[in-house]
Amino acid sequence: MYTSTIGFGGPLKHYAFASRNPRNNVYKFCPFGTSARPLRLLTLVKASVEDQWPAPTSYKLWPTEISISSGVYNFVQGSELVAYAALVDAGFSGDWSRIGVLTSDQELSAQQAWWFILVAHSVVAAITVGYALRRGYPPLQAGVRGLLFGTLGLYDVYVRCQSNPVQRS
Repeated sequence: MYTSTIGFGGPLKHYAFASRNPRNNVYKFCPFGTSARPLRLLTLVKASVEDQWPAPTSYKLWPTEISISSGVYNFVQGSELVAYAALVDAGFSGDWSRIGVLTSDQELSAQQAWWFILVAHSVVAAITVGYALRRGYPPLQAGVRGLLFGTLGLYDVYVRCQSNPVQRS
C-alpha cells in the first residue's frame, strides 16, 4: 500500500492510489479552480482487507432445510424498519387523529405498541451483544442489528458467526 496525500497534505492510510508516482497522487486545493498544475482525477483503490464477517448469500431457516436469499432477507428487514416508522408516525405525530383516520385511543395503542417493541428490541440487543462477544463478532454492530431488527438481527449475527467458527486456544 502506498501512502499519499490529498487536500492539505495529510496522509491517506486506508486507501492506495493506482499510480506509483507520488507526484501524480497530489490533489491541489484551489477554491476557484485555478492551480499551478491542473487537477487530476484520482483513482482510489480500496486497500485489500479481508472481511472477516462477510454478508451471507442466503439464510437457512432454522431448524428446516429451507434457505432464502439475502435479497429477500434484506427486503424483510427494510420493510420491518418502514413498518416501525409508520407505527411511530401513527402513534406520536397526532396528524392521523386530526384528519380522522385514527382515533386518539388507536394512537395511544400505537404508542404502547412502540414502547413494547422498543423494550423487547433492547433486550434482544443485549442478548445479541452477549452472543457476539462469545463468538468474537463486533459487539457494537451486533447490538445495532439487535436493536433495529430484534430477533431478525439476532438471527443475522447468528448466521454470520456460523459462517466463521470461533477458534479457541
